[in-house]
Amino acid sequence: MNILFLNDSSLLSQGLASGFSPIDTIRYLPVRLPDWEERLTEMLRTWKPKFALADGVSISTVAWKLFPLLRRYSLPLVYWAIDDPPDWRRMSRPLGRGARLVLTPAKECLPLYQRDRMRALYFHFACNPSFHCPTEPSHQYTCDLLLVANYYTSYAQRKVGLETILTPLRSGPFHLKVFGDEHWLANTDYYTLPPEIYQGYLPHEQLPCAYSSAKIVLGLHSVIDSPTMMSMRTFEALGCRAFFLTHWSPAIENLFKNHVHLVWSRHPDETLELVRYYLSREDLRQKIARQGQEEVYRNHTYQHRLQSVRPYLEKL
Repeated sequence: MNILFLNDSSLLSQGLASGFSPIDTIRYLPVRLPDWEERLTEMLRTWKPKFALADGVSISTVAWKLFPLLRRYSLPLVYWAIDDPPDWRRMSRPLGRGARLVLTPAKECLPLYQRDRMRALYFHFACNPSFHCPTEPSHQYTCDLLLVANYYTSYAQRKVGLETILTPLRSGPFHLKVFGDEHWLANTDYYTLPPEIYQGYLPHEQLPCAYSSAKIVLGLHSVIDSPTMMSMRTFEALGCRAFFLTHWSPAIENLFKNHVHLVWSRHPDETLELVRYYLSREDLRQKIARQGQEEVYRNHTYQHRLQSVRPYLEKL
């Protein structure tokens, strides 16, 4: 199949793309480029992809131009609603109406799409074993505790994770490093990090090395009440064989086993207790990290994800 990605984000290029067959051909045309309309028109005339795929907010500002162009050339759009469920009404619903198929990591959103007569399938994040894998550690990223995450003010539930996971560790006797956008330095919540903790933005190609260099990798989630939705970092960190500590959610418990594949905390005091315990037990950290990697490689790669929806893609 010829497949056109309307974004070249790392989630697509280093993630989802790895799940397609070697006989598939993928091309990238980010719709943020100034000449995307001309390039897309030429591509639809000459290359003739089977469908176009977009993720998240990548097409939200150009949908009014994009959808008529796709209809003119009868090109189906597959929309990966990675911001479900919190942005379902504001973004996924209107964009999904312009798509032939919607993929969502939040199972509870499937009835909402069906109610609005939109075709939708469950499709979660995953890992790419050829990229999300252990590497040689680097002194640049060596630390007790590592968090790779942006600071969001738009998702209220994310603050639960902050208070459960990050806040109790900020003043502890731990070597903590946080990588992400500059909102960690200034935001409307006034939740800011000192320069000795905030390390700047992490280039995506350095993610496996960073995860391989820390004793404990921390996780935050923007959704804490979904049976399936969780941060994509969960699968990526486990794929890199990191020891992963995050806050509890139904989704985490539904997909993984505590103290077997990863470790979760329900309270700031429990976070401190877990960190102190596991920093002193390298043997257990390595065992759990290995079991976590085996679990995601066995059940949660993008090849697994694409196998579940490929029959629907081939019929578009």
